[in-house]
Amino acid sequence: MDKGAHFYKCDFQVHTPRDINWVGDRPVSEEDRKAYADEFVRKCRELGINAVAITDHHDFGFYPYIKKAADNELDDLGNPIPEEDKLVVFPGLELTLSTPPCQAILIIDEEYPINALEQILHLLGITPNSSEDPTTVETAPITNTLVNGFQELYDKLNSIDLLKNRFIVFPNVSEGGRHTLLRAGNSEQYKKMPCVGGYVDGSLSQLGTGKHNIINGKAREWGFKSIAVFQTSDNRHRDFRLLGQHTTWVKWAEPTAEALRQACLAKESRLSQEIPELPQIFITQIDVTNSKFLGSFSIKFNQQYNAIIGGRGTGKSTILEYLRWGLCDQTPSSYEEEQSEIEKRRQNFIKKTLILFSGEVRITFNLNGINHIIKRNSVNNEIKLKIGASDFELVTEEDIRKLLPIQAYSQKQLSSVGIKTKELKRFIEQPISNQLNQIKLKLYDNAKKTTKSYNDLIRKKQIQYELEQISLEIKSLTSQVENLRKSLTGVSEKDKKIIAKKPKYDAEENILDKVKNEISIISDKIDELLISLSKYPEEFPKDIEFENKELMQQIENLVLRKFEEIKGIAKKLKDSLTEENLKNLNNLFIEWQNLKSKFETNYEAAKGRTSSNRSQLEEIKRLESRLQDLSISVNERNSILKEIGNPELEFEKFREEWLQLHKEKIDLLNNQAQKFAQLSNGLIRAYISKGIDIHSIKESLNTAFNKTRIREDRVQAICDYIMENENPLNIWYEILNELRILAELQFSEEKNIEIPEVNHLSSCGFNQKNIKKIIELFTPEKWISIAASEIEFSPNFQYCTNNQLGDIIPFSEASAGQQATALLTVLLNQSGTPLIIDQPEDDIDNKAIGEIIDNIWTAKQKRQLIFSSHNANLVVNGDAELVICCDYRDTSSQTRGIIKAEGAIDSTIIRNEITSVMEGGEKAFRLRKEKYGF
Repeated sequence: MDKGAHFYKCDFQVHTPRDINWVGDRPVSEEDRKAYADEFVRKCRELGINAVAITDHHDFGFYPYIKKAADNELDDLGNPIPEEDKLVVFPGLELTLSTPPCQAILIIDEEYPINALEQILHLLGITPNSSEDPTTVETAPITNTLVNGFQELYDKLNSIDLLKNRFIVFPNVSEGGRHTLLRAGNSEQYKKMPCVGGYVDGSLSQLGTGKHNIINGKAREWGFKSIAVFQTSDNRHRDFRLLGQHTTWVKWAEPTAEALRQACLAKESRLSQEIPELPQIFITQIDVTNSKFLGSFSIKFNQQYNAIIGGRGTGKSTILEYLRWGLCDQTPSSYEEEQSEIEKRRQNFIKKTLILFSGEVRITFNLNGINHIIKRNSVNNEIKLKIGASDFELVTEEDIRKLLPIQAYSQKQLSSVGIKTKELKRFIEQPISNQLNQIKLKLYDNAKKTTKSYNDLIRKKQIQYELEQISLEIKSLTSQVENLRKSLTGVSEKDKKIIAKKPKYDAEENILDKVKNEISIISDKIDELLISLSKYPEEFPKDIEFENKELMQQIENLVLRKFEEIKGIAKKLKDSLTEENLKNLNNLFIEWQNLKSKFETNYEAAKGRTSSNRSQLEEIKRLESRLQDLSISVNERNSILKEIGNPELEFEKFREEWLQLHKEKIDLLNNQAQKFAQLSNGLIRAYISKGIDIHSIKESLNTAFNKTRIREDRVQAICDYIMENENPLNIWYEILNELRILAELQFSEEKNIEIPEVNHLSSCGFNQKNIKKIIELFTPEKWISIAASEIEFSPNFQYCTNNQLGDIIPFSEASAGQQATALLTVLLNQSGTPLIIDQPEDDIDNKAIGEIIDNIWTAKQKRQLIFSSHNANLVVNGDAELVICCDYRDTSSQTRGIIKAEGAIDSTIIRNEITSVMEGGEKAFRLRKEKYGF
């Protein structure tokens, strides 16, 4: 576990069997008390309670038993509970005060010496019963001569050197009853008290509007003073019936009174009455085997907000750069025409500080409860990944980026994003990248299907055109042959009858060839089906433990039987086309072939007997041969047409799908743009609908119109026309339809072409001459390459200078500070993957620091933050869960760095580091306190 602050489920009012009002058996003997303490600790673990305060009335007598039981707890296998998982047990007292007349809970550092607790009772004028007694002494209020108000109570307790600043007092602020501070006449005591928190017996929901206003600093009479409030169970039952019923989640790094004080000062960040919301994707650790400046080092990160601090040049940016490099957060060189200066500096930095020292960066991160470990070697750039308990395997940079697509920014990089359209687009696209990728895959699939169906459609048109031409030739040739046969002279009636049968046999042969071809095609199709069926079904996986085993087994058995049935039917179909099963049909084919052969003999003989018509017979033979070839050609083309089917319907369906997918994409981007504007708290507005990427359209048109001598200004006119329209996508779709009509007119090149109406192109200034050039040189291949392409959209970003008046300017015209503040606001309001920023204060306006701090408190519930900073406010009032302090190994040489300390701000060492090395450190701590009215 890291050394930062974490949430613990706490019950800070727990009584023991010594309580006078205890319900149930009272363990009195040493043995019975130990047994009870062990049972109590086990019950806390069962209920998921991480920390308790033992708060008997004016008595510490039972605390040592609970403390010892927690320290010595064993798991179910008899092994000691790890130190970080042990129940935290605070020593405490429930005090009854005379001034002000209320009860309060005193909680002391967990590690406070047990033998020094008695001194506190004596200081408060309390004489407890002997520890052997079964109950505490009757509770008598502490008189105002001993303690006159909370400030005097604090002063008195701080007079014990060992106890100084190691305790905290929470007054009772319940809704009613004689023990609550929130009663008439106590407002001055409330205003002046040094207490930063209070407690309620039971649930916080008991408080009415008036009491809620008091504790939230919204009541004038009570000094507008806000305090944190802890729910407590006030359990005093042997059967633990109330234990843990009303708890509060409290965040700390070390179980001390100072940690509780810091939690109260940042109650929105460090206290929760419900199970806290925490990021589910986070970096847990970085290990670097060797490097130039920091050498070998290891850091365990907190799940929430991590702040890296230190003097200038102490290695803060180095740690972040190693993180980014280890997680492959590098823009591919193909993404931009030229690599940015930041990337060049990073590559040079890695070379000088890692490669030359054979360093390897190892990063552990958690994705929804599963640990992943990356090892990236700087020398060979080999990347290995281990997921859960599996072995390491080689992966690519892209694999890592897909797994953990962090958002990271170098120093002053945020303020430069505003002028980079692609970077701004990333803000909108990254949260919906999965949905966009799904649409992209669908469009990719659509492009293939559209292209195929269009190619089929064009092929169909080509074949139909060819068939028209062949039909004309057949008609001509048939007429010629008939005429030549009629012109034969000196032919007997018998021979004339034989010659007249020739076209009939030719027609029969044409039909039978078609039949044989159809049988062959169907046989091939059945073979393909059998091959496909051999791959199915897949067996249900054996390594999955099903919840509904019997039902799943029944389903699998039925699926297997069904596929066996289908395979059987397919095999019967194949068998029906074997030579044996086609025997009768083949015999008929043979019978016809015999008749045909006999006829051919008679036909040749008849022609031979008409020697006076030799030239006509030669011509008839040539024409019949040509007719036979044409018949075969017609059969082949008709077979292809059958295979092609009706591509028009398929094509129109895919074109409509293309349009709908792009509309879906626009809707998705539009919705995200609205969320983006909300995430910026109204500072940014983004519009997608008219943001069609006209540059890619222009490029594709210029390429397609190459050599058509269509001037570029005509192409620009199309682009302007599209952008001027309220619905650019629909207009582009309709322009594509017009271009398609022109591209396909080439199939009518031998006819008189009537130029169709192309209203959109005409509106763009295309005249008859331009359109004829397109018809001549713009091919269907060029058209489909444009029409099937995915269209990108570039959002139009604006900056809102005045929300109330609605004043807006182009985002690029906002100042660098305005841009960075707006973008950082978005980043902090987004949930998801870790956010890494090197010195965010360098980018944002100083006056916006307060708003950014408020956003940090919300952000760290939804995403992990890892910032380096010189600004104490971001660290202290941003309430960093983990502060990592960097320093020089040797201040005089400043050539090597170290990780000097790690912890939360409730640690004295960390507070000292913040005040000594950060700008405005002491002022930030004062602001943290003043924020709560102290």
